[in-house]
Amino acid sequence: MSSSEQTKPLNVTERRSTIEEFLEYCAAEKNNRQNSGEPFDAESFDQGVEIALQKLTSLQKEGWT
Repeated sequence: MSSSEQTKPLNVTERRSTIEEFLEYCAAEKNNRQNSGEPFDAESFDQGVEIALQKLTSLQKEGWT
């Protein structure tokens, strides 16, 4: 991968915003799925969100997002 293709660390404000946007998206998606009339496993959804959030937090601590 060339240096122009590498992901660069974001500043602190952008990193926080990324996690906040992810959580807002997840909340809206969970609401949409719960109200869709289709079967929805909220517990599995929440577990998936938690796993992704742990990874985002880990990347943030390393200076990446």
